[in-house]
Amino acid sequence: MFRPSRLAPIIAALFLGAFLTTSPVQASTATAPSLLTFTLPAVGTIPAVQVASNWTFMGCWAPSNFTPCSDVFRDPQGGLWICKACGTTGNPTPGKCRRTSQAELDRGFWCS
Repeated sequence: MFRPSRLAPIIAALFLGAFLTTSPVQASTATAPSLLTFTLPAVGTIPAVQVASNWTFMGCWAPSNFTPCSDVFRDPQGGLWICKACGTTGNPTPGKCRRTSQAELDRGFWCS
């Protein structure tokens, strides 16, 4: 004998709801309001980074997509350093920067 399951009405309601809510989407030329607005910097607006004569600027880096970018430098001994916000470090020193590893840099994102 077949015994009705308690889940059967719930499953039927889900299928019926999915069937009733699917409708063709019409394209619209009007722009929808956005919660986030992005403005791209104009070409050539990145400030020149002043680098110490014995440290090499590697680029700007962030640990995740949602964190600000920081300057990354390599010292004369090959050590990697994460410094202040991108373009603001000036003359990098161990007092302005913290030591990092290539593994940490590989887990993050290079900013353009």
